[in-house]
Amino acid sequence: MLKQRIITALLLAPVLLAIVIYGTALWMAVLVAVIQVAATWEWLKINQLKSPLAFLNAVMITILTLWLYHQNLLALQPLIITYVVIWLLALLWLLNYRWGQANSTADVLIKGILGVIAIMIFAISLLALHARESGQWWTLSVFILIWVADIGAYVSGKTLGKHKLAINISPGKTWEGVIGAQLFVAIYALVLSQLMNLPWWSTMLAMMVIALFSVVGDLTASLGKRQAGVKDSSGLLPGHGGFIDRFDSLIAAAPLFHYALSWL
Repeated sequence: MLKQRIITALLLAPVLLAIVIYGTALWMAVLVAVIQVAATWEWLKINQLKSPLAFLNAVMITILTLWLYHQNLLALQPLIITYVVIWLLALLWLLNYRWGQANSTADVLIKGILGVIAIMIFAISLLALHARESGQWWTLSVFILIWVADIGAYVSGKTLGKHKLAINISPGKTWEGVIGAQLFVAIYALVLSQLMNLPWWSTMLAMMVIALFSVVGDLTASLGKRQAGVKDSSGLLPGHGGFIDRFDSLIAAAPLFHYALSWL
């Protein structure tokens, strides 16, 4: 498993980084489309839609998302409001983790729709982030933010973790891991503020809040998989599971990162 994980990372990470840093808007759209199609397909399949139909819907939704974005038909304020509503509902779901576990028609329909919308907002935000001035560096920054938070959580959780964060959702996560991630992110925010000429205190606060939201994204995906009775969202990324397994934190964090830049 570890060998597969390393090989997959070594093959895919350079491609992702090359597109983010050097890619044109078209190549970035291709990258985002691949992630959106895969993640949407996985989420719909998790929520009981047959694989071929889930894939067809994922492609259609991705095409619609790209068309709406490139036609400038999506106003910023409604997107922010929708983002807030989606993730507040996710928080409520995490606090009431038995909701939806019956997997009735209504349960899977609500979970499926809300997840698809969250992925759409993520895709739009990532495209908009990359289209900013110095957008390639901002996009790289949000990827690094998630990686730093993951490393901090892993190191702290493995060495100090004793108090479970959400034992009924993701038993491996601990409060010590969350605190460690925050410390790592605070250091990263200081470096980022110097590199991108941002006020250090507001950058640190913003990055730490965004990192917390990434935990919500991770837990939400875990709860969705747990209620569906699956371990991984798919097997598309050997050693890593699926695209949701790899991008769940970023799906929650990237839109907030994009919106937060307006206030930094």
